[in-house]
Amino acid sequence: MNIRKADIEDIDNISVIYSACFPKEQDHKLWIEASFNSFPRGVYYVIEHEGVISGYILWCVKNGFRKSTIIELEQIGVSPRCSGKGLGRKLIDQSFNLFKEHVVNLGYKVGAVMVTTSEGNYAENLYKSTLNVTRAATLTGYGSGNEIILYKHSI
Repeated sequence: MNIRKADIEDIDNISVIYSACFPKEQDHKLWIEASFNSFPRGVYYVIEHEGVISGYILWCVKNGFRKSTIIELEQIGVSPRCSGKGLGRKLIDQSFNLFKEHVVNLGYKVGAVMVTTSEGNYAENLYKSTLNVTRAATLTGYGSGNEIILYKHSI
């Protein structure tokens, strides 16, 4: 498995995975392109499994470029055909360090990390175990249910 920063040529593959993982959302490619163009604030990373892009993750600086920034795992998706193989965990673990290095190379320190997920989503435990985050808040009535904000201060 290879994890690397995404290239512009990866947008179509990311969009396909995004549409499979988040079918209720629309204009998948437009969203991916817009987020891809937020660099250096946001960076996509992809995971290649058996020579094929099988997942992606988007990390963003949340609160502006500051002496000590908050970074957010904004979105992650793994192709349903690769589900259950540990790709999501590897993608989070390795890209987290790559994105922290990216932020440091810009001249800033990473002070905290956050991620949100739907209440009851199995990914909450994955985020807790990989990022050492805990529940900080619940947004009630967010979208189709409640959204959980997971946060860790002092990285």
